[in-house]
Amino acid sequence: MKEPDPMAFDEDPRMKAGRKSLALAWIFFFCYLVVIMLSSYLFGNEPLVWGLPRWVAVGNIVVPALFVILLIVVAEKGIPDVPLTDDDGEEKKDE
Repeated sequence: MKEPDPMAFDEDPRMKAGRKSLALAWIFFFCYLVVIMLSSYLFGNEPLVWGLPRWVAVGNIVVPALFVILLIVVAEKGIPDVPLTDDDGEEKKDE
């Protein structure tokens, strides 16, 4: 039977969840940036809301509002709730 390596590193599951959350945040930011850039370049200068050019109204009012709603959904569905305390630390205090 093979003995476990004493130098093996057991990764904390909180780190895995943190890396997943960080990757999700970068992907979300990149998508937001692409949509803002596309809306700024694709919409014309015709007035839309309060006399603002269409690209300003869409890029600075509509898109951010939609992405805030999307961010709430992504945060609730895609980011797990991870306890920040160490379980081993609580057991040592009890002893």
